[in-house]
Amino acid sequence: MRLRTILLCTLLAFSTSGFAAGTGESRVIETITGKRVVELLKESGFTDAVIDEDDDVIVSMQGYRVLLLVGTYDGKTVAARFALSGTSATADTVNTFDREKRFGRAFLDDEGDPVLESDLDLEGGVTEARVKDFIRTYNELMVHFLRAIL
Repeated sequence: MRLRTILLCTLLAFSTSGFAAGTGESRVIETITGKRVVELLKESGFTDAVIDEDDDVIVSMQGYRVLLLVGTYDGKTVAARFALSGTSATADTVNTFDREKRFGRAFLDDEGDPVLESDLDLEGGVTEARVKDFIRTYNELMVHFLRAIL
């Protein structure tokens, strides 16, 4: 019985050491740079991202430019923001979208343009795989948002 306990403890120590070391996508991060966001975007299939002077990232999703606020929040949050002018979207349109969809929020800005936003808080730690999932989720959310407002 004692040998079994020792073997089990040894097995657990080795199986969790890879996660604790944080290699690859299992690595836990609490902050991120615009450069690393661009790398994760490329790994997710978004190849045309650029970093602006604030260390924020501009990337094309669904044929539109999306702003990923990174440096604005000192790398502790990744916030995705997209707005489109010239639509016939109303408050009812964006309110319906908000009721039916999760993981983002829609509203009309000061000019009456529809906006889609979403935030990923990194404080406390997330994996880089979670950041990639956030990017893919926002991209998919944009598909539904564009259908709602166009």
